[in-house]
Amino acid sequence: MTARVSDDALDPRLVTRARGALLGLVVGNQLGVPTEHLGTAKAIYEAFPQGVRDLAPPPQGSPFDDDAAMTLLLAESLAEQGDFDAHDVAERWVKWMKQDGRGIGFTTLRALRLIEDGTEPFEAGRLAHNARAASNGAVMRCIPVALRYHDNVDRLIRVSTQQAAITHADERCTWGAAAVNLAARELLHGNQHFVEEVVHRLQGAPRALVEAIRRVPWEQESELPISVAGEAGYVVHCVEIAFWCAMHRPSLEEALIFLAEAGGDTDTNAAVAGALLGARDGEAAFPPRWLEQLGAGRGVATLAERLITAASPKP
Repeated sequence: MTARVSDDALDPRLVTRARGALLGLVVGNQLGVPTEHLGTAKAIYEAFPQGVRDLAPPPQGSPFDDDAAMTLLLAESLAEQGDFDAHDVAERWVKWMKQDGRGIGFTTLRALRLIEDGTEPFEAGRLAHNARAASNGAVMRCIPVALRYHDNVDRLIRVSTQQAAITHADERCTWGAAAVNLAARELLHGNQHFVEEVVHRLQGAPRALVEAIRRVPWEQESELPISVAGEAGYVVHCVEIAFWCAMHRPSLEEALIFLAEAGGDTDTNAAVAGALLGARDGEAAFPPRWLEQLGAGRGVATLAERLITAASPKP
């Protein structure tokens, strides 16, 4: 693994990878939104016979759906508060839910409504917990934590699980967010053989999550749990798919198109994979047309740079 960056100057490679990570999440999300409710690759092909190659323009006045919107609100809180503040993050998410809320999932909606009614954030997440539905709503938004705490692994794990627990208290969700951010941390610092390091850090994580990550180095594309009946949005599958793409897919563009057309929870699968691919390859990996099509999202890369430069002090 490459050496960590000094306090005096940021490695430009780290900066471009950080920008790529946040851009990858937003771009992947927008690419997958038009196909997310179609279910199967066959249905997607019938609706998009020419394939999914461009970012669909967002609805008027609503630039992002829940994946990107909640991610950017978390990023803004971390940048403006200087550290993780669960109440500040929760307040921002509640305000977004009331003003927009496009694409919001059931578990997230239930937790945020409890918070709106005065419930403490972590208690809201506990009350909203449904053991039968360990959904991916906490991993889809977690990447700002990897940027903010890239040089402090213990803090990274702690805050990853805390931001998750506001809405998704299931351990598969909290540890799933930690796993994604641990992978992003390794990729930000140039370690493309990241799976072993992540597994090493997942002491105490649910077995299903650890086993899914361990499969990744030897797994074939045809074995990926992309469109499993009744399990669209399952957090363990989302993490596994993102890890697999970051390890096996050489092209960010082709990987995100593949996920947008593959069926299942296309927007979140592409968002989480996009974050890891962007952390791996940096901002230069994105087709210029996608960056142009982002429109209101062009400030995303600047926000990523704010987070990476505000990295927490060494413990």
